[in-house]
Amino acid sequence: MTAHDAASRDFTAAPASSGPSTKRSRVSRKTEIPAAIKTKAPPQTVKTRARAGAKPGPKTKTRAGTGAPARRTSEILRQILADNPQDKISVEQILKSMGTSSFGTSIMVFSVPEVIPIPVPGLAAVVVLPTGILAAQMIAGSREVRLPKALLKRAIPRKVFAAAVQAILPHLERAEKRVRPRWQWATSPAAKRFLGAFILLLAGFMSLPIPMTNVPPAIAMFMIGMGLTERDGKLIALGVTLGLASMALVGGAIFGLFSLLGGAA
Repeated sequence: MTAHDAASRDFTAAPASSGPSTKRSRVSRKTEIPAAIKTKAPPQTVKTRARAGAKPGPKTKTRAGTGAPARRTSEILRQILADNPQDKISVEQILKSMGTSSFGTSIMVFSVPEVIPIPVPGLAAVVVLPTGILAAQMIAGSREVRLPKALLKRAIPRKVFAAAVQAILPHLERAEKRVRPRWQWATSPAAKRFLGAFILLLAGFMSLPIPMTNVPPAIAMFMIGMGLTERDGKLIALGVTLGLASMALVGGAIFGLFSLLGGAA
């Protein structure tokens, strides 16, 4: 056998190679499936929403289209009575039912016993002291309601609180249907500081030992608290107007009392 024949025999015995193109085609077939899978959009997770700039929903739900809180004050008042069937209700129990994040709701609830003129010894302290502390915290720009332990232990008779709640509920529920977010500037942080100072002044007038003069300031305080809760600046303005009128009334009564005493002397 010659060298030429051996070379031609080796050439014919070697299998035909498909070349690198076949390998590339096989690799491409394998990679086509993962590529198709990657085109599907993965479900959004909390992390991907955060990267996209989407903010998570608030913990406290609001009524759609109104901006009103999910729990209305009328519901909270009923819940306080339902959760506390005992003879007395403490400030701590009232605050626990309301939560510690709403100054407006707290001011409303604590002013309820003074809205209805029920003469009960020590009632003014349970109303005036919490509202005064809440007002001071509003002035300081606090975001959470905090009351001293000694005040949290104070209590009022449940019958008195229930009578005041039952008397005010029909008016409150009618008002809750009409209020709506408006005049948003009246609920701004700067406005809340001013309202805190005004509520503190109203609480001082309510503490005066003059019969029947604590009801108008309590109603004004109730309206301001409801305006803060419902984000209704117009209702806040009405409450401030009534508060100014009530302070003028109490001031006139004090002036008349001193004039009478001076004339008698």
